[in-house]
Amino acid sequence: MPHEEPFVSYSLFAQDQEGGLCCAVRQDQPVPRFVEGWTFTGVIAEAAAAPPDFKLRAAQAATELTGFYLFHSLRTARMRLPDSVAA
Repeated sequence: MPHEEPFVSYSLFAQDQEGGLCCAVRQDQPVPRFVEGWTFTGVIAEAAAAPPDFKLRAAQAATELTGFYLFHSLRTARMRLPDSVAA
């Protein structure tokens, strides 16, 4: 069986609540300055809780290099995580 790495939690930010650019930041990394003024939309604490446009493999690769993952979402307004997941 292939060895699976433990899931890394991400803080999630949206530039515009109507849809558009989103940023997932590894929780063990500092939040980049460019997300200042963006809306914090919660924490992805497990893969199953990720929004539909979030690609786990891409996030893992990007955050290993930069600490964050940018992606486009057409459903940002509906992507708000439940209060039980949001930190």
